[in-house]
Order: sequence, then C-alpha cells, then structure tokens
Amino acid sequence: MDLEARGKSPDSIRRAQDTKARLTEFFGGRMQEQLGRLKEADLYAFRAHRLQRKAKPSTANRDFRTIRAKLKRAVPDFRFPPGLFLKEDETRVRWLRPEDEVLVFNIMPAPFGDMARLAAITMMRLSEIRLLRREHVHLTQGVVTLPRTKTEPRHVVLNAEAQGILARQLESGKSEWVFPSPEGRPYSRVHVGRVWRKAARAAGLQDFHFHDLRHHGATMALNAGYSAPIVMALGGWKTERMMRRYAAVTDKTLRAAAEAVSWVEMLRGVGSYAIQR
Repeated sequence: MDLEARGKSPDSIRRAQDTKARLTEFFGGRMQEQLGRLKEADLYAFRAHRLQRKAKPSTANRDFRTIRAKLKRAVPDFRFPPGLFLKEDETRVRWLRPEDEVLVFNIMPAPFGDMARLAAITMMRLSEIRLLRREHVHLTQGVVTLPRTKTEPRHVVLNAEAQGILARQLESGKSEWVFPSPEGRPYSRVHVGRVWRKAARAAGLQDFHFHDLRHHGATMALNAGYSAPIVMALGGWKTERMMRRYAAVTDKTLRAAAEAVSWVEMLRGVGSYAIQR
C-alpha cells in the first residue's frame, strides 16, 4: 500500500516501515508469499515474540493490524483471531498544572518551547508541528492547513496566542519550514523528543511525553465546558474513543454528584442525631 499517496504523514510512514521490518525479521524475507500459508499458531508465535521483546501493547497491536490488512488482501477468507490483540491502557490521561506549564515551557530553548506550547494550545501532533510549512500557515484567516495528517487533511483553528507564536517564527526567517533547524531542515523527532525529556525531568514531570501535550489541550478544552464533538474537531480525532478517557476528569455532572455525596452523608448524620435526641 502506498502510504504517501494516501496522504499519511512521514511519521506514520516510518512506523509502517518499522512494522514491516519486524514482520520480515520474524516471518522471513518472502513474507508476502508466506501469507497464504500462515496459521493461527504462527500469529500467536509472533505475539509471544513481541511480548518477549517487551513491546508496548499499542506498538504490538499496530503490527497485528498491519498483518490483518495484508491477510485481508491476500487471503480474504482467513479468520483473524480477535484474541490476538493486547489490552491497551485506556486510562492514561496526562495534563499539566498551570505552574508546570510555565516552568517546562520556559526551560526549553528556542524554538522548542514555542513548539511545545503550540502543541498544548492547538492539539497538533509533533510531526504536524516540526514539518509545518510556511505556505500552510494563514494568519489572516487564523488557521493552519494540514494537507497530510495521521487521519485526514484538516484545518487547525488558531487562537491569539498560537497566531503570535507562528507570526514571530515566520518573521524570524525565510525558510520553507516554520520551525527549521540551523541546517535549514526540520528537526528530527528524536531531537525534539530529547529536548522535551530533558526539560520535563528538570521541571519534575514524571512519565509525561511530548504527545501528552495534545491530550493536555483536550483536557483543558473539555474542562472549560466544550463538548466532545467540538474538541474532536479541534484535535482532528475521528472517534470518541479517546474522549471517553476524560469523562471522569471533565464531566461536571459526575463532579457535582461526587460533591453531593458528602452533603448526603452529613445530612444523614444530622438526622440520626436528631432522632437520638
């Protein structure tokens, strides 16, 4: 499948290439010819192999989805075992306190602090920010056009702060990239990740990734009272699966009910005291 022709981002293409390399390593160089001979036991053997290599469930499941797609094309009648997929952590929610935001963004050198802040307030992915081209920024309209994303082309609405960050960056140079490296090319994912991890550790953050800034932005918008469909449109999510993670964190009705419990218990205690008297 030609991922580039389908509009997939470079990071998605790279991950697909990594998956292909792992499959080739395990199943052999002529995997395409072996697909018709694959058995359920072979798939579970690959699953055990990935677990032995301590692969994250999300990474292993991406491999399984790739195999399933290939099998669907090569052997349409093959029944892919649903139990092959690993259970992923659906509870991981990360957001920053206001004091954390100020600290970590100020620790990061230019332009990485602005890149991180942009991720937090626009919910853009790292690949969308580091590969952002000047031609895709429309400050007059207050939007960024992303022709290639993880899901589909979309427009990112810019608030005043995001417009200010991009305006300064565009004024600081004439590169085709909004955030160019000193060599004039986009920063690598590894480089940005390394700068972020160093700043996050210095700020005292534990297990907080650059990608979590996108989830931070979603949490802030939901806490402000905006509905899941609105936040999905802002961040480019196609389903409400991710939004369900935030229900207990952001649902004001749930919070009001939790507060009401304490009043119910208190009133019950008052009534009991009155009866005793």
